[in-house]
Amino acid sequence: MKICDVVQFYSPLGGGVRRYVHDKSRYFAEQPDIEHVIIIPSDQNAIEYRFKSKVYHVKSLRLVGSISYRMLLNRNRILEIMDEERPDLIEVGDPYRSAWIALEAGRRLNAPVVAFYHSDFPRALGRTIRRFCGESIETLLSAPINRYITGLYNQMSATVVASQRLRTILIECGLNNTVNIPLGTDITVFRPNPNGERIRQAIGLEDDDMLLLFVGRLAREKSIRNLLRMLEELKRDPGGPGRCHLLLVGDGELRKLVERQLEVRDDLTWFRYCNDADQLTAYYSAADLFVHAGKWETFGLTSLEAQACGTRVALVKGGGMEETVQGEEPPIVSETDEPGDLAGAVRRIRAIKRGQTPEERRLRIVENFSIELTMERLARLYRHLLAGRSASEFSFQRNEGASESRDESRNQTLQV
Repeated sequence: MKICDVVQFYSPLGGGVRRYVHDKSRYFAEQPDIEHVIIIPSDQNAIEYRFKSKVYHVKSLRLVGSISYRMLLNRNRILEIMDEERPDLIEVGDPYRSAWIALEAGRRLNAPVVAFYHSDFPRALGRTIRRFCGESIETLLSAPINRYITGLYNQMSATVVASQRLRTILIECGLNNTVNIPLGTDITVFRPNPNGERIRQAIGLEDDDMLLLFVGRLAREKSIRNLLRMLEELKRDPGGPGRCHLLLVGDGELRKLVERQLEVRDDLTWFRYCNDADQLTAYYSAADLFVHAGKWETFGLTSLEAQACGTRVALVKGGGMEETVQGEEPPIVSETDEPGDLAGAVRRIRAIKRGQTPEERRLRIVENFSIELTMERLARLYRHLLAGRSASEFSFQRNEGASESRDESRNQTLQV
């Protein structure tokens, strides 16, 4: 079985889609019956190998307003690669031009095409229209946007969504081929790291100080401005002994804003990029709370990573990440992404005297959100479709595999 991933949302600086593709490469490398080809936008045409995956770089123009994303538009080159590789199944991760090219290739090769709904396109576009044109124009255009989504994705053999909430939304829009497969994280990599204490010391924190963490792109849709404004609220009332300090790890179009804030704030630290897994787990382990203020997520891999390291997560109600914290007791989410609500959620979490321990939190992720479970389910879906069966007939047990790995998982948790 040869799988070809066509990846528009690929950034060399990181991101959830890049992590998903790399995790897939790592998993497929251990499967002797699976070949894996990846097509990504790049600043040059090239071919490289990662694990056993063959990665095609397609020279592409930079996306306007982005420092790391490019537009995968070269139809001739993509079709040329498809004709050469002749994959059995194609997966696309975006609703733009490359998705239509993949559909064309699928028809030529008589290969199923699967969409992974990595980006909540209708809400993201609606947000942009509202910001520049107003709410009335957004309402006017919402129906055509939904028709575009259903017109594209209903041509796919299956549309994979990471959350049941988002699957329900897409079904209501008119999609008839949705499959819910939760994303997972590498539980062997993301685990408590004792070097987290060195991070706290380097920042200059006292024992009573609370370290808040955000890992991801410095982008508008991540509500970075409101995260920074949240610090003002917490400076006035931290909700407990000591002070609150925010650590940002990532880069993006709001870089200049963060740089200006660093000049005037003493409760903010920024590390632009982290490509070292051990260092990243140290950041997660150093934090008392991982805070994600984004409202437009389709799942939230960083939430899983933080919890696998034992760190609690605060997020926004309706932001798309709620399923990643199911089982956290007591559950506390911010009602909105406004600075006052975010600060209030931080204060409520600071006030909790009892709750899940870091070991219990990690075990919940190990048992329910490992990358192995995600990839096993994806591979099963691929084989299901290649056997000529429909997406509507596909299913899996939500907790399958948990019982087999539970003892090993507990041992891993106790050893850290």
